[in-house]
Amino acid sequence: QLRFSDEEELYQRAPELIESWTSEINSKIMIDTGNTNKKYVLSYLAIEGGGELFDAWESSLDNEGRKDIQLVSVRPEEWRAHLLSQKERQSGRSCKEAARLIARQIVSDYGAMGAHEGKFKTDAAESVAMGFYMASHLGWVSRNPLISRYSNGKVIVPR
Repeated sequence: QLRFSDEEELYQRAPELIESWTSEINSKIMIDTGNTNKKYVLSYLAIEGGGELFDAWESSLDNEGRKDIQLVSVRPEEWRAHLLSQKERQSGRSCKEAARLIARQIVSDYGAMGAHEGKFKTDAAESVAMGFYMASHLGWVSRNPLISRYSNGKVIVPR
């Protein structure tokens, strides 16, 4: 999860973060596979909401080397409608609880860092859920249903 002290820090750090993400994934791929020929690029950057946060990330993409990155604004209601049950969407509290459980499932099923221990913080869980929704929306993940549930509708959470 990213936290910035103010808008100025966000505008300053956004370009650095994009560069670090690209470097990090390419170093990891090179270490894991030994392949130095193939370079991965960041193609989408999904931001929940809009406003100043969206503007700062958009500004960071003005650099010539980042013009191919598509910035996508995702409303919370959008990803929630695809991942949460109607019952889970009834209140802010139930949305947050469901997002934490869903994030644990996603990380268990797709994470490369092993199982997540303990509870997810809500903001981090919502980021994982929104990212999973975008991966599905873009066709990078195909799973039906997107979230595995018991017959009573509750999210199946790894132990």
